[in-house]
Amino acid sequence: MARRRRLRTFSCFPRQADEADTQKSVSDRVIEDAGSRAQFPAVAAADGDAIGSVGMTGAAVSVGAVVICGVAVTIGFGVALAVGIAVGALVGIDALPRTEQVHPTSPSSSASSGIKKNRFMIRISFRFFSDSLSRSCGGYTLAGRGKLCYTAGMRASIEFVKNALNALQKTPNRALGQNFCIDGERLSACVDRMTVCKSAIEIGPGLGGLTELLLPRCETLTAVEKDEAMAAYLKDTLPDPKLSVVHGDALKFRYADVPAPFSVVGNLPYYITTPLCSAVLKALPASFYCMVQKEAADRFFAAPKDPNYGPLSILVQLYYDAKTLAAFPPECFYPNPDVQSVFVGMTKRTDAPDIDPSALVSFATGLLSMRRKTIKNNLKQYQNAADALTALGIAPDVRAETLPPETILALYRQLF
Repeated sequence: MARRRRLRTFSCFPRQADEADTQKSVSDRVIEDAGSRAQFPAVAAADGDAIGSVGMTGAAVSVGAVVICGVAVTIGFGVALAVGIAVGALVGIDALPRTEQVHPTSPSSSASSGIKKNRFMIRISFRFFSDSLSRSCGGYTLAGRGKLCYTAGMRASIEFVKNALNALQKTPNRALGQNFCIDGERLSACVDRMTVCKSAIEIGPGLGGLTELLLPRCETLTAVEKDEAMAAYLKDTLPDPKLSVVHGDALKFRYADVPAPFSVVGNLPYYITTPLCSAVLKALPASFYCMVQKEAADRFFAAPKDPNYGPLSILVQLYYDAKTLAAFPPECFYPNPDVQSVFVGMTKRTDAPDIDPSALVSFATGLLSMRRKTIKNNLKQYQNAADALTALGIAPDVRAETLPPETILALYRQLF
């Protein structure tokens, strides 16, 4: 019996995995409940885990048991035990109760309130390939059919986000519009469709979900983050020489001072989408890719007579070719927002006007400020307004909201 107990120390015999054993096991580093793993803020466990899920009924199997039992038949128990211990130091396999996480809908939700334990998880940990593997490629997962595959965008995952927030002892700040994307696959697909310049600016990097995907695509990346704790976290966890983290307000950032050409990318705070997009686009970046609320994106594509048609619509449509790259429903974020989101891509047109976009936006703003008035009344301050309207064949009693961007541009050129 003494020998049997000793062997159990090395997991030589299958045994029932109870909650206490699970907590003591090395494989407890698997991030099952993000709320209780604050000490492991990485998505992959600190020892570079590869995780595979299989259905089990409660047995706990270690590779030491397999090696010892197999080798003991031929070369004796002593040698087998030594081999088992050596292999166990490199590779550990444990069966753990798998948790099925029902993600909280708000940061104040209890971390344990949405958890159901109903299956078991087998985890394989490669202890000596740990941090370099995890940092360089984000981690590997063992797919359901036993296929070892790379998982891109690991920072954009519910496990990473929750663990990072716990490590920072923070909850998402709704005042700053913090809704972290947790759909790494969808986000990675959007980045694959981007044309990013060598120099790029990222707005609101947060925990780095988009940042890690952008870094391989540019030579310099400036990340502008308003949250001081997030900015410090990004510096600590992404020590890339190409990355420069700026703690500041994206609305006050001087985009026009950035040498052209450059790209701007970001998951924009929804409450400042319009002024922020206007500030960015006035600097005429070569490309602009942004995650915004769907209603805000409608302003980019709005046609005349549409209630969403305004100065931002005119600016986008005259200077850029814009398209929607992907839709992001609320479940793609943590916490879940109350709105639908889309990722929009804009690339500067080769035939963009050679007019200062700030001046044109200012003119369009005045023209559309009183939408119910006729264009003649909105142009009273211009002495040559009547001649300009006549030259362009525009009736003085039409409303400015009915004029397409090209006509407003032509009217601006006539007046100035």
